[in-house]
Amino acid sequence: MGKAEILHQIKMAEEHVRVVVKEAEEKRKQLQADGKRRALEKVETADADLRKQSDARYGEAKRATDARKQAVLAEGARKAQALVLRARTNSGKVKALVLSEFERAADA
Repeated sequence: MGKAEILHQIKMAEEHVRVVVKEAEEKRKQLQADGKRRALEKVETADADLRKQSDARYGEAKRATDARKQAVLAEGARKAQALVLRARTNSGKVKALVLSEFERAADA
């Protein structure tokens, strides 16, 4: 084996190494891109799930708040109705009291 053939084999080996390194670098870049894409998909999926959970909890809280609001409003309406009824019931007594006080003042 001559010097020229040895140099040729070295150059061929170096070229083979460059090709293998280039392929490995391309493979690494592809794997990195795939990893980033999968990570981004997972983050987007997690965000969507979180949004769904948040919306569901908000909806539940809103329904509970609305139900409580309706209950408070109904209780207020019931109390107001009771006060109106009591006022109507007492209006006769008040009229009689005012009339008797007026008559007493007029008789005095």
